[in-house]
Amino acid sequence: DDKKMKEKTYYNLKEISSLIKTPIPYLRKMIKDHKLIASYIGKSYIVCDEDLTKFINNCKGAKNER
Repeated sequence: DDKKMKEKTYYNLKEISSLIKTPIPYLRKMIKDHKLIASYIGKSYIVCDEDLTKFINNCKGAKNER
């Protein structure tokens, strides 16, 4: 197996908040509800790009399913 190690990109909650236009308290709630996978480093959360993509894909259309 000759798998290339892909370098992961990490985002803090402030960056995610501006990227997907979502309030930081809501992102924290999603982390506590285990809907967004994050690591707590120092005094802040970080999220890798793969987990952020999964979170976004899981949320698509959620508002329209009433």
